[in-house]
Amino acid sequence: MASCRPVRIAILAITASFALAAPAALSAAQPVVLVQAGHLSPGEPGYLAQTGASGNPFGLESEFNRRVRNDMLTRLRAAGVDARPLAARVEPLGVPGATFVSIHHDSPGGAAMVGHAITGGNENYYRGEGTGDASPTPYPDSARHRVPATTVSAAVERTSAGTAQRIAAGLKSIFTPANGAGGRFRGVIPPNSNRRMNHFYGFYRTTAQSRVIVEVGAAPDDNPFLAKVPLISKTLSTAIINDLKARKLL
Repeated sequence: MASCRPVRIAILAITASFALAAPAALSAAQPVVLVQAGHLSPGEPGYLAQTGASGNPFGLESEFNRRVRNDMLTRLRAAGVDARPLAARVEPLGVPGATFVSIHHDSPGGAAMVGHAITGGNENYYRGEGTGDASPTPYPDSARHRVPATTVSAAVERTSAGTAQRIAAGLKSIFTPANGAGGRFRGVIPPNSNRRMNHFYGFYRTTAQSRVIVEVGAAPDDNPFLAKVPLISKTLSTAIINDLKARKLL
């Protein structure tokens, strides 16, 4: 029986080593980042009339958003992120993640800016399928929204604000005349300054820990800049990666 001791000790050592290694393997799970191409079909019920701006170098806003989204997916995945594409309709309803980011560009006279989810109130309602002014309560003719909507906690607002600041800093660094930007840069917009952005419906279709929306620029004012999809997607992806690292998720 004594001759079996070295074998038993070796087995115990291997078992102990595996037990110690297991938590590290579990903690290495890739953070989920949801990248939405704004206005890309299929649309979200209650907002189907909001088809986006036009006049960018690729035509419809949805096409610009799709190109940036797809390039971001490639870059984020290369960095070890579980990046998942979303269209205008967020599926599945209540999808979880570390970060939700919605890509857009503004209309003539608009600006490059970043909004984030805030507490209080709820998603926007419009007349019919998305016309008229944003309202915190339904109009008599507001189209039915999908339910149940998710909520924005104080923790989500804080995390979203941090993500928005990092994205805005990155966008500001490239939104220059040298890169073809001819319009305005507003940075992170204050809470309650733009209900359409800070109460964007996408924030109420996910349970992501951080939720932001980006207006990359305005067409046609910034068209030479909007044509630089690789530069834009690289900058936004880098900001998100840095944010995940700051949150100790990557």
